[in-house]
Amino acid sequence: MTDPSTPPAPSTPPTAECRPPSAPDGAPAWPSRRRFLGLAASGIAVGAAVTAGSGALDRLIRTVRGEDTAYHPVSGADSDLVLVTVQLGGGLDFLDTVVPLDSRRYRRLRGRAALGGDRVVPIDDSYGLSSLPYVAERWDAGEVAIVHGVGCRESSMSHFAETAMWERGSHDPATSTGWLGRALDRFAGAEVDPLVAIGVGDLSPALRAPGWDPVAVPDDGRLPWTAAFVEDNPDLVRAYGRLFDRIEARPRRGASMRSTSPHDLAEQVRASQSLVRVVAEQIDEAVQLERLAAAAEDIEDDDEVAEEGPGPVGHRLSVVADLITGGLPSRAYHVLHPGFDTHARQATDLPILLGQLDQALRRFHAALGPAAERVVVATWTEFGRRPEWNGDGTDHGTAGTELVIGPAVRGGHHGEPVSLDRLDRDGNFLVSTDFRDYLGGLVQGTLGVDGAAVLPGGTRPLELVR
Repeated sequence: MTDPSTPPAPSTPPTAECRPPSAPDGAPAWPSRRRFLGLAASGIAVGAAVTAGSGALDRLIRTVRGEDTAYHPVSGADSDLVLVTVQLGGGLDFLDTVVPLDSRRYRRLRGRAALGGDRVVPIDDSYGLSSLPYVAERWDAGEVAIVHGVGCRESSMSHFAETAMWERGSHDPATSTGWLGRALDRFAGAEVDPLVAIGVGDLSPALRAPGWDPVAVPDDGRLPWTAAFVEDNPDLVRAYGRLFDRIEARPRRGASMRSTSPHDLAEQVRASQSLVRVVAEQIDEAVQLERLAAAAEDIEDDDEVAEEGPGPVGHRLSVVADLITGGLPSRAYHVLHPGFDTHARQATDLPILLGQLDQALRRFHAALGPAAERVVVATWTEFGRRPEWNGDGTDHGTAGTELVIGPAVRGGHHGEPVSLDRLDRDGNFLVSTDFRDYLGGLVQGTLGVDGAAVLPGGTRPLELVR
């Protein structure tokens, strides 16, 4: 058996260095769970109001009414694959996720905190997965890619700087678009449907594109997108009818706008951000607040990690499943799974967070049914954690490991595993896979666009999709 800590032989030339800006003095720390959820909730209305494209919400209404439930690929589609990105906010510790088996160096680094025994499911002779039994099942089926050593050289290890760099797909802070938005812009061509990409729970800057922006939808429960839900809830249609009446009679604020049909909801939202709240009120009236609240009980109003159920990421992925099976033409979705900044309580919190992700993926695939064949789920995290155990967890590090899951995925190990013995001058792992090669491989495999053109500066996009 090969010891995973043995230094690998480089298979590709070194990539161009990335130097994201350092966080300014006094920059705020990564927001707590309570603070983040508050920011996300407050940003949903603003994001939807500012970025909804012409006719976007009108199409959402038609889908809810059951008038437009067939799947319609956007113009220029070469395949019908859908990419779902799951951001593991805070920095995932890959050593306690994809665990080296029989590695003496790993056990020296982590001491008594080193994982083993029944806490790890072996997937081959060298590695095992911790707290991810469903992902291990999909690995056995050949549907999981584990991408090693992903990151950016000369990382600042600042949550905000590194997250922004990943969202841009570039170390240049002047870049105003996101990596996925640029890819979708190339994919969609001249006629861009605003629904080509959707953020669930927040509008990730990774989805921003030249000249247009995607939409975001709230994540507080399962949204009523499926035809079956509409049939079971006729009050929903009546609520939207009342909404149109209210919009038509509502005085406009600010600068005058050209006259529009009351059914052109996107134009009305541009006229007043508060109309988004009107939409939310009417949906609540139709489906009842307590039903949505019951679905979101796992979202804690504190900094503790909920121990039961799939957590917030499960709710967000269930919304994505509704949107996909409901027939929206979206080719990319983004959801956030926060809480991975495990300086402390890692032995307790990390297994819970990974377990939530695992349960969420199991339920997501079950909800998708046959549609799961065309869905690729890919994680990303701003950085990894340090090799050594700090006594209660791990501190900010460099290289991380990413997971890509789905029937269309080229299963197996990708990239060069990092060496546990050969570290940089600060005692961190050496990045072996440029993050742009990882992201470029995702868009190239799912959308058929040139990953190197969308994310210049890497070496070569990884071949992650069959």
